[in-house]
Amino acid sequence: MGTVVVIVLIAVVGFAIYSGVAQAKAKEAAKQAYLEALSALKLDPHDADHKQKTLALGRIYSNLTRDKKGNTLFDEVALMNDINAACAAAGSSLTQQSLTSTPEKTIEERLSTLSQLMDRGLIEPSEYEKRRAEILESI
Repeated sequence: MGTVVVIVLIAVVGFAIYSGVAQAKAKEAAKQAYLEALSALKLDPHDADHKQKTLALGRIYSNLTRDKKGNTLFDEVALMNDINAACAAAGSSLTQQSLTSTPEKTIEERLSTLSQLMDRGLIEPSEYEKRRAEILESI
């Protein structure tokens, strides 16, 4: 009877160790997926689908770090801060790059580009009007 108890105890301890290792691997994999999604988001910060995917991966990672007790408001704010920072960093590096490597476009070229963006559905009419006004004010 004593050996059965020892065997059961060893099995329980072994399962607990295995479960802990599996959880640690899952948490690390979720963290890597989230960080990779943030890096990819920096390349295309205006892609709403990618923002949504990044947020979903962040929620998975956050949930694993909270032992599946659910996301809190703090987690959501922290995730959105990460996503906004990734998008802002991409925007500032693109702006810096455009300031140093592209020649100045004419007003007509800028307005034409803006119109094309709206025609292709890449910007909303309200964004078009706002940017158009900015371009015209720069004259």
